[in-house]
Amino acid sequence: MKTASALWTTVLIVAVLGVAAADTLVGVYVDGRKHNFDPAARVRAGTAYAPLRAATEAMGATVQWLPARQMAVVCKQDRCVNIPKAQGIIVNGRLLIPLRLMAEALQVQVAWDTTRKAVLIGKQSPLRQ
Repeated sequence: MKTASALWTTVLIVAVLGVAAADTLVGVYVDGRKHNFDPAARVRAGTAYAPLRAATEAMGATVQWLPARQMAVVCKQDRCVNIPKAQGIIVNGRLLIPLRLMAEALQVQVAWDTTRKAVLIGKQSPLRQ
């Protein structure tokens, strides 16, 4: 009985570690300044994610959480974007949101820098940073 329990525990740990290993941690630069988020920004299945509030504030936007709708409303100046919880991922109990979705909705330039393995976000062409 103890052997079966130990086996299932091992299988569960391997499964959890396997999912976590699928993420690639990446850097995020906003207007040339690197931001370190907790939990770290990451790419999962080809989409870059960063923590909702920290990424929003790094872009100079505000966020309001609507618990009844399980949705964030992110606004910058006269532009707002609704981001349902279902579009994000949960890491260590925190909601991470797709960076490109938010940046493009706020009409901010966004690009991927392969050399740095980083998301570049900025008012001008982010590849010049």
